[in-house]
Order: sequence, then C-alpha cells, then structure tokens
Amino acid sequence: MIIGSLKIVMNSTLLKIPLFPINVSILPDELMPLHIFEDRYKQMVSKSLENNNEFGIIYKEDQNMKNIGCSVSIKKVYQKYDDGKYDILIQGEKRFEIKSLFKENELLIGEVEFLNEFYEKSDKNKFNKVLDKYLKLLLTFKIDHDIQSEMNKKNSFDFTKNILIPDNIKQDFLELENESDRVLFIDNFLDSITESAKKEKNKIFKGKILN
Repeated sequence: MIIGSLKIVMNSTLLKIPLFPINVSILPDELMPLHIFEDRYKQMVSKSLENNNEFGIIYKEDQNMKNIGCSVSIKKVYQKYDDGKYDILIQGEKRFEIKSLFKENELLIGEVEFLNEFYEKSDKNKFNKVLDKYLKLLLTFKIDHDIQSEMNKKNSFDFTKNILIPDNIKQDFLELENESDRVLFIDNFLDSITESAKKEKNKIFKGKILN
C-alpha cells in the first residue's frame, strides 16, 4: 500500500511516502475533496491510483510545516482533466511522524513512522461519558443525524466526522499524543460548544425582552 522501501531503525518501522504539504489538516477516517493541479502532485496522484498507494497530507501554514501528518487513500476520482489535473476524494488513514525529508523530482518524500494509537488503553468509562454528552448535544440542538450510527462511535476520531473544526485546531487534535488526550479534547470542545450556544440563546432572549 505504501510507496518506498522498508527498514528497521531502533525497533521502529520507517516507510517512505510522498508528501503533499497544504494548509489543511485531515484526520483518520475523514473524507475530503481535493483539486490537484501542480505537475508534481498530478504525477503523485497518477502513481497512487496506478499502484493503489497512499500519500501523506502534512499541514503547512506560511513556511511552517508540521511533522505530524496523516496518510490518505484515494476513494474516488470525480474528474480527470485533459491537462492531467484531478478532482478527487481522499480519506484519512493513519497518523505518522516525519523522521527525515528529501526530494525526488521536485516531490517531497518523507521517511515516516506510523503511530500506534493504543485505543484499547483508553478509559472506556470516560469515552462513554463523552459519547453521552455528544448525543445529548445532538438532541438538544435537534441536529438531524442518524442517532443509531452516532451511538456506534469507537474512538476519538469518530467524533470529528460531523463537526466543522478549523484546520489549525484540527491539526492540534491530530498532534495529541494518545487517545486519552484526544477524548479529553473532545470533552472540552463539546463543553465550549454548549457554553457558546447558551450565551447566544441568552443574548436572543434578552433582546426579545428589550424589544
């Protein structure tokens, strides 16, 4: 699935994958459309489709590039243009940490280590409490989602699928070291949504009284 050779360094498996630095962040299991127009990335996508390989999305803001990213697979080609451009749908797969960088034909290649999430070591009681808070939030705001499917969340990344999160905050979430930290992040994030909604409701209510 992954481009490049494999070697063992300090008991870690390192793999080489092509990288796509961009000012967006993607999380595991997240779906995202991409328009590919630069020659080096058109070639990257072509090879990825040909060989069924993944590539890496890495968050870049101005000249600052992060070292924690997420591999992606191409789930669908919406359109391939005559000049080689692509409209594609990608899906986040696994988090990785960049250990070294080099270029091949203007394409940035990362030697990366994929990160083990150790989902089984997280506090299940804490996870279930956060899930309960999330479901109550959906019901409170009458958000039209399939509640049954929402109840089947298995890990912290499942909470982000239907929530619009700014890319810089999404990247902070991606960089959290373990599942417990991410569950706590989601817990605090839900609290902030609830508090903001309460303030807005009070603002509207006071406005009606004043009028």
